[in-house]
Amino acid sequence: MAPAQRKHAVPRRAGLSRASTPSAPGRRVRRESVSPWRRRAVVIALPVAGVATVIGSSAAVVMKDSPPPAQVATVAPASADDVIARALAEQAEEVEVSRSAERPELPSQAQVEVEVTGTLLALTDGVAIRSDANGDAQVLGTLDKGDPVDVTGRTEGGWSEVVHQDLPRWVKTSSIGEKLPLGSEPCPYGSENGLQPDTVKVLRAVCAEFPEVTSYGGLAPRGEHATGQALDIMVRGELGDRIAAFLQENRAALGIEYLIWKQQIWRPSTSPAWRPMGDRGGDTANHFDHVHVTTYGNAATG
Repeated sequence: MAPAQRKHAVPRRAGLSRASTPSAPGRRVRRESVSPWRRRAVVIALPVAGVATVIGSSAAVVMKDSPPPAQVATVAPASADDVIARALAEQAEEVEVSRSAERPELPSQAQVEVEVTGTLLALTDGVAIRSDANGDAQVLGTLDKGDPVDVTGRTEGGWSEVVHQDLPRWVKTSSIGEKLPLGSEPCPYGSENGLQPDTVKVLRAVCAEFPEVTSYGGLAPRGEHATGQALDIMVRGELGDRIAAFLQENRAALGIEYLIWKQQIWRPSTSPAWRPMGDRGGDTANHFDHVHVTTYGNAATG
């Protein structure tokens, strides 16, 4: 009869399950400790599963050989009776909400089609381009005075729809127009030195509207020229007639007090019509070679 085999007891250490005990004599036993996060996972998973008797050899093996909880979702699904692994998998499936979901995305070019009906100009600096037709909407850009902007013709309240970076946006209707305000852009001819604000506007407005005129008389030691309230627009004939009519039409916007042209004076505060003047001798003195403009100084409404 073969001698009885002796069984060698293997002392248990923390973290070593019964399933790890060698099944044959002479097999070397590998002992490993269970990390704190694995121990915590066992304690937490049991109440979730509602089973208090599951702590056995199979549970210990799963926890020792399983990856961290964050990686459980990448392995094969847990079996129906593997309560602990299933609970960990459910925790790993929780979706983290991105903060970008708090604000709706702006429409992309692929989502929106717009039809341009014309082009207008920004009338002032710093015109805000907004995402919606209200003053609290997000500012997506700005326009400087004179910048062109495409429009769709759609309006809402005091707002107009424009096209910015190929997408529909909104600006205040009053901030865009077909032309810049009179007297907005400096004139390359004539000097603004010593001129009153209204007189500067007259110079700039005529210069922009009639670019063929290249000679102006401003500050001079005589009459209202000395105070900067007068401007001479050096022109003759039919072009002078057109300039005089333009100044009459925009009198309030340019702060004009009166005009003298072709030996006549137009002073709207006293008469709506042109009135003749006495002969002063010569084309210049009788204003046949220039339109004379006198302004209030700083009363323009435009």
